[in-house]
Amino acid sequence: MPVIKTPQEIRFIKKACSITDDIFSEILKELHGGMYATERALARAINQKIKTRGLRHAFPVIVASGAGAAEPHHKPTNEPLAGFTVIDFGVRVNGYCSDMTRTVYFGVPKTYEKVLYEKLLQSELLGIRLVRDGASCAASDLAVRKFLGAYRKYFIHTLGHGVGKRIHERPRVYYRAEKEIYKKNMVVTVEPGVYIEGKLGIRIEDTCVVAAPKADILTKS
Repeated sequence: MPVIKTPQEIRFIKKACSITDDIFSEILKELHGGMYATERALARAINQKIKTRGLRHAFPVIVASGAGAAEPHHKPTNEPLAGFTVIDFGVRVNGYCSDMTRTVYFGVPKTYEKVLYEKLLQSELLGIRLVRDGASCAASDLAVRKFLGAYRKYFIHTLGHGVGKRIHERPRVYYRAEKEIYKKNMVVTVEPGVYIEGKLGIRIEDTCVVAAPKADILTKS
């Protein structure tokens, strides 16, 4: 599977990302209106919005709230939406995938929760800044882990992965993948997360096109 994308392939992925943004915007408005009470209800709504557009999901929709958000690949249940809630989904356009994760909060966050969210957000933005043609994938992963400091022990997966017709492709953005290099027109995700078992989980993820001097972020939400 080619990891360098053609202009046409990038257009398909951009379109998929744009649709993902649109769906997320709709969901946010509905959440403010109190339309969905459980993980499963929210996941079903996202799936229905994808189907209404005549598309398929890129992977099973993840909605993970409260302690369930500490599981990176949590399957939605009838648990109520409370505290940090991870929403991870994507769509396929002409077979090409988008991949985006946002974390929202239900209720009133405590000060330490605000601090933790901001720390993770800044780590994600750092990771994106390090996505550029010719740079080391492993080095970007290591830099994000270093930035997370004491929270790095709760970051339990890779910083990112390639995206195309498959939701997980090369390159593997991980400190142990020392030979992986960002190359122009690769499409990759940047998705640091913090998962504290039994308590909470936060993940923020964007899909980007590798370029120079900086990445083109496709998910705009």
